[in-house]
Amino acid sequence: MSQIDTALNELVRAIKESSEYMRYQKAREDLHKEPELERTVHEFRKKNYQIQNSGNVNLFDEVDRLEKENTDLRRKPVVEEYLSSELALCRIVQRMNWMLIEQLDFEVGFGNE
Repeated sequence: MSQIDTALNELVRAIKESSEYMRYQKAREDLHKEPELERTVHEFRKKNYQIQNSGNVNLFDEVDRLEKENTDLRRKPVVEEYLSSELALCRIVQRMNWMLIEQLDFEVGFGNE
C-alpha cells in the first residue's frame, strides 16, 4: 500500500471516530425511522442544493424563500439535528479540501475570473 493510501485510510478512520461523524450517523438513523419526513428533508436538501448551484438567481432571496417555506420542517428536532450534524460533517470535508488546495502547488483553474 502506498504512503498516500495509508494516510487516506487513517484519515477515514479518524473521521469515522470523530464526534461530528458519530453525531451525523445517529441523526441519520433517527431520521430514517420516519420515512415520510426523511423524503421531505431530502427534497428540501435537493432544492437547497439546486439554488446554491444555480448561477441565475438571487441566492440570498431564494435561500430565504426556501427557509421560510420550510420553517415548520426545520422546527422538528429530528430534522434540525440531522441538518446541523450534516453541516458539521460537510465543514470537515470542506476544511480538508481547502487545506489540500492551499498546501499543494495545485491550480484549480479559476485564475483571475
